[in-house]
Amino acid sequence: MKTTSSLSDAIFIDSVISMILGIPIVVGIAILAVPLFLVSCIIGIPFETLIQTLLVFGIAVFIVWLFSRFQIIENGIVGFICGWLVYSYLKLHPAFCILVGVAVVGAFFGITKLKVGFWIKTILFSLLITIIVYVIFYSKTGLFPASDNIWRVSFFVIFLLENLYIRCSMRDRLD
Repeated sequence: MKTTSSLSDAIFIDSVISMILGIPIVVGIAILAVPLFLVSCIIGIPFETLIQTLLVFGIAVFIVWLFSRFQIIENGIVGFICGWLVYSYLKLHPAFCILVGVAVVGAFFGITKLKVGFWIKTILFSLLITIIVYVIFYSKTGLFPASDNIWRVSFFVIFLLENLYIRCSMRDRLD
């Protein structure tokens, strides 16, 4: 017996698999949305601000996931910044500054291998990224200034906890 498979069958199977794999993403977004929705209802924040916040969360969480998953990006950015600072302020030879940047990258990988070093790096980088996202988007001079302090603090706390959660869950996958 000869079986034939059509293009529509393949598309259907791919669609079903995509929907099944997308369920955790939808559930994660819903879990993120609940605290923000509650704060929005309690203090009367407009729905547009809530949607804006969820979009910022989505982008920022993707960046955090990318940095956590691929430590070379995060460590490389810090190494580049350190090398650039040594070059700019100490006016040392460029080759030495490149070596300083590479040494910082290697040191971060070494620190991450230690349990205590991993937790210190996780907390520091989570705070740093949360502060950067907050300043860029929600501070008084940011792209989408938050309307009041409760909303600013809510975003900061929820995003920091989500940031820590993503980093710690990535640790389990990297071991």
